[in-house]
Amino acid sequence: MTQDNVVFMTLIAGRKQKDKLLTALLDTGAHLINTTYARGSVRAGFLQSTFGLMPEEHKVVITCVLAREKSNAVMDMLAEKFHFDRPNTGIAFTMPVGSLSF
Repeated sequence: MTQDNVVFMTLIAGRKQKDKLLTALLDTGAHLINTTYARGSVRAGFLQSTFGLMPEEHKVVITCVLAREKSNAVMDMLAEKFHFDRPNTGIAFTMPVGSLSF
């Protein structure tokens, strides 16, 4: 896997999904998986009045390194299995890795 074929993926979701997300990422060949707990910063009053949504305060931020050719399959899996394509469920994005320091 060369550096041009690597992406850095970040996922943000509710903590309740952490174990299932980690298992799914491992099954798709993700490497260097890191998990951090976070808290949502949007106030419930703003979301309720604007969209009628209640934010989940307890979040997990998962980062990993992934082969570029697998990134679309992982994004599709997140939409199908974890419903990331629906509001208030999760967000995922990738960034290309152009160079690495060893």
